[in-house]
Order: sequence, then C-alpha cells, then structure tokens
Amino acid sequence: MRYPTATNRDGTVDRGQGPTRGIARRAGHFLAIAVLSLALPLAALPPEAAQAQDGSETLDRIRDEGLLRCGVIRSGIGVSEIDQTGRWSGFFPDFCRAIAAAVIGDPEAVEWIEVNYVVRFDALNADAFDILMSNTTWTATRDTELGLAFTQPIYYDGQGFLGHRALDARRLDDMPDGTSVCVSKNTTTIRNLEELVRTRYPSFSIRAYESLEGVYSSFFSRECDLMTQDRVALVSQRLNRASDPEQFVLFEDVVSKEPLGPTIRRGDEDWHDMVQWVIFVLILAEEHGITAATIDDFADSTNPEVRRLLGLDSGVGALFGLDDNWARRAIVATGNYGEIYERNLGEGSPLRIPRGLNALWTDGGLIYAPPLR
Repeated sequence: MRYPTATNRDGTVDRGQGPTRGIARRAGHFLAIAVLSLALPLAALPPEAAQAQDGSETLDRIRDEGLLRCGVIRSGIGVSEIDQTGRWSGFFPDFCRAIAAAVIGDPEAVEWIEVNYVVRFDALNADAFDILMSNTTWTATRDTELGLAFTQPIYYDGQGFLGHRALDARRLDDMPDGTSVCVSKNTTTIRNLEELVRTRYPSFSIRAYESLEGVYSSFFSRECDLMTQDRVALVSQRLNRASDPEQFVLFEDVVSKEPLGPTIRRGDEDWHDMVQWVIFVLILAEEHGITAATIDDFADSTNPEVRRLLGLDSGVGALFGLDDNWARRAIVATGNYGEIYERNLGEGSPLRIPRGLNALWTDGGLIYAPPLR
C-alpha cells in the first residue's frame, strides 16, 4: 500500500509508502490466563530488559535503514527553509539532524519530506515520515483526538500580526473597520483569529488560504491589510519576501500561546522518549556551558551529570538502546540548544530575535530539562 510522503505547495501528494499491520484477538478466560502468564515473567524482569522487549517499530526501522524521515514545512529563513545549496536549514531542521546523530551516528542521514499545514497530520499518521519537525502548536484536541503525541516544546511563541507600514498602525486597535486579514487554513492560527474577530473585531474580514504560499503572496501584493501567523514566522517572512522589510510592521499584539515542537504518532513511547531526551540533552549541554567546540574540554569533569551526558560514566545510553556516546554525537552535530537558537534565530542570525521565553530557566525563560540520571 502506498502512502503520501510529500506534497506540493498546492497540497497535492507526490510520493510515499508505509506498512500496514493487523492485530489478532482471543476471547474468554483463556485470554485472561494468557495475559497473566505473560505479565508475571515481565514483572520479574529489570526495567531495561522489560523496555527492550517492548521495542519501537519506528526506532527499529530507523536503525535498520540508517535513515530518519523528517517531515518539514517551509516557514522562512532561520525557521525552516531550503537554502541556496538545496539544503534544508533553520531552527527546526537542526533538531532532526541532532536526532539522526544520536540514533544513527550521522546528522546528515535524514530524508527531508516537505508537507504543508493542510496535510501534515494525515501524512504523519499514514507513516509518511517518522517525525514532524515544524512550528506546530501543541493543543488539547491534537493531543487527544488526532492520534498525535507531542514532546517538550522547543520554541515558545505567540500569534502575531504583520501590517503594511503605510497603514500607520502598530496595534489591532489602530486598524479601521473592514480590515482584511490573510491566514492559512487548518491551523490554530485561523481558529484563534476566528475567535478574536467574533469577540473583539467583528468588522474585520478573514481571507483563508489552503497554503502559506497563498497567504504570503496575497499579503505582500497588498490584497489584504494584515497577515497573521506565529511571530517567529512573520519576522522570517518579512526578511525573506519583502524588497524593503522596513515597509512592514510587526504589531505589538500577541493573541495566543503557541508552544511549538516535534510531533510524532501516538503509541510509540520509546520513540517519544528518544526524541524528547535528545532535546533535553541539548538543553542540559547549554546549562553546563558545553558547546560543539568545547565538548572535549569536559573530558575530566567531575560533575556527575556532565559525565553521564558525555558518556564518561556509562549506563544512560542503555535506557534508550543506544551506546553511551549518543548525547555527545547530538551536541557535536548541532551544538547545544543555545547554539541552535543563536545561529538560526538569535543575534548571530539575520532575524536577531531575543531569547525571551526561550531563554534557559536560569535566565528567566521556559527552557528546562529534567535531570539526566
């Protein structure tokens, strides 16, 4: 059976494949006896052995094929985009490279599968790729009804608005009746906008598009007054598409909370743990001041967590079915969380977005990792 693995900007599917699997069932007291007979030996196993028996279809396939399939969405320079050399670059793609380095040993062992906001969840659930790495918001509905699982957010954002400077406005309250707003369908963005228009700005009109390309083209050709999206994407698109970025104003309004991060299929806990802990070790590396360039300077560290992080003391890798150098490989491949942020979004990038909520917890931000032990 063929499954979709990529879409054009108009939402049409290009290619793909994926497995189907059946389940068998038994009935009556024979089933209860069988379950008990299996459960008792498993309960006697040490945690590592029990976990190994559970396994992960996704991890097994990635290891067998030596390839991570990463679903990505073009969101602009610094966020997620194909650069001039044809290479996917940006904040979100770098996390796929870190995962590939940890699991496979090669940060470039990634198949990049481009999707759009309309088909992204259907493609993920159809096994078109192993992970959706994009500015996708974690919500209750997506968490419970769509068969999805979300990890630790890697970027905390809010929905904002970009306007034409000629409008002489910096806030939504400055805009006149009849203001038109461009937005993408099938996103939390349009849901938030619909609620906002209904409750506060009933004279505003919504122009919804199937693709982000439609949103961007309409806004930058002056077919609508405002464009709304995650603020990080608005900053990126202003730089990416405007001949004169100064002719566009990022409004002061922030109308939602947008915790953004990786999305996987529900039901594969080992894969979920693996993805989440790659994120955590990149955060921990920044906490301890470990960078891609200085990692070898910590070879004689006496800090217990640093020693576990760098594989100097063994044991943590076995929890994920990996060797003890898995975290080191991720850090060397992409740098720590702060390095990823700095070169793609921060002061070292064209976007120059302050860390804000995405600073470490020790610096007043929300970026935090549990203990590695």
